[in-house]
Amino acid sequence: MTGITSPWALVWAVAHKQATRSDVILQQGHTIHAGGGVPAALSTEPGQVSAEVTPRHAEPVRAVIRIALLSPDEQQIIAAALAAGPHKPALLKGQRPAALTDPAHTGDIPIAPRAEHLSFACDCGQAPCRHTAALGHALTQRLQANPSLMTTLRGLPHRHLTGLLQAPAPAAPATPAQHDKPCTPTRPPRPAGPHVAAHQAYRGYDPSVPPQPVPARETAVDSSDGARSAQFADAELPEPPAPAPPLRLLSHLTAEAARQAQQVLDDGALFETDPVADAVRLIASLPAAERAEIVAYRLDMELHTLRSLVAAYDLAGTPGIHAARHLYPDDPQVLQQAAAAIAPLRPDPAVPLSIADNHVTDPAAGIEIRHGQDSRWYPFATAGHDWQLVASASDDPHSAYQSALTALRTRPR
Repeated sequence: MTGITSPWALVWAVAHKQATRSDVILQQGHTIHAGGGVPAALSTEPGQVSAEVTPRHAEPVRAVIRIALLSPDEQQIIAAALAAGPHKPALLKGQRPAALTDPAHTGDIPIAPRAEHLSFACDCGQAPCRHTAALGHALTQRLQANPSLMTTLRGLPHRHLTGLLQAPAPAAPATPAQHDKPCTPTRPPRPAGPHVAAHQAYRGYDPSVPPQPVPARETAVDSSDGARSAQFADAELPEPPAPAPPLRLLSHLTAEAARQAQQVLDDGALFETDPVADAVRLIASLPAAERAEIVAYRLDMELHTLRSLVAAYDLAGTPGIHAARHLYPDDPQVLQQAAAAIAPLRPDPAVPLSIADNHVTDPAAGIEIRHGQDSRWYPFATAGHDWQLVASASDDPHSAYQSALTALRTRPR
């Protein structure tokens, strides 16, 4: 998964991240999922998703994520709002419009769970853990393709939801505000004020509001890439205690966060949603001596794999990382056309090509070209038992294959 494009998958990913409460665990889980450690078929039922998760070089364990079910009263409130709204025909067809991630369309009852609605269990006995994180990432991917899974997990499978929408509208159950006496809540209370995701808050940004003054101890400066960042006077701050990064690296991370924020304000660019790709991008900006083994350990990744991803980022940016890490089903016709395009360049055309997922592999030449989700072609060559990105992306498969050939011919022996 190169990024989260489905709003249903996005709200799930936010809740999963907040409930896990550890970026390190999330990164480890992402590595397990990307490595095929979670089966394609998850066991899903109302209120629960589970799977046998198998980390690299480890025994499989059973991981479970439990999702709080909507109460009967909440289901009635949601059904009444949906039946009266414009999305009923789409819902009856099995679709889940993105607008319904906003509780304003569902009677102020959120269909998508929040962090407080999630709990974890795992055979390893340490949940939330890397196994439940891998399961959560796998569910994010499933929701990308099948948003209706969200309503099933919350206790509203399609047949049940259809029945509620087609039934005569009952009197709406009283909400707590309509009672003369306070009632016992059926789910954990919400925090004060409505929950607003950061990306939704940005959409409501009013540029007419004057900016707040910068505190005296901060100085707004232009960093080397032109982004505005707030830099603290390092001399005024003590070094943080271990195991926190040194103050110099914290300052670097702060400047990088400010650079990304400025980029969002300037051109609407999206933040990176893959935690491993985000980590590699930050690592690549550090001096080579500081890309230590501890980073690979925290990502649950072999050191040579981390170095390969950093090299991919140096060649092709974040899309290069995604091309190196992720395979996904692609249009067979596009791949067949790519195979025909590279045929004149092949050193040994007698050896058949391998076509699968989003890549075309020439085993005789040790070359593989991968079709990225940005519709560009990424040239890979064998590196031991792995594939390594060896040149920047091209707009067509012919040029990508030629780049890989050139890289192989000039590779030190």
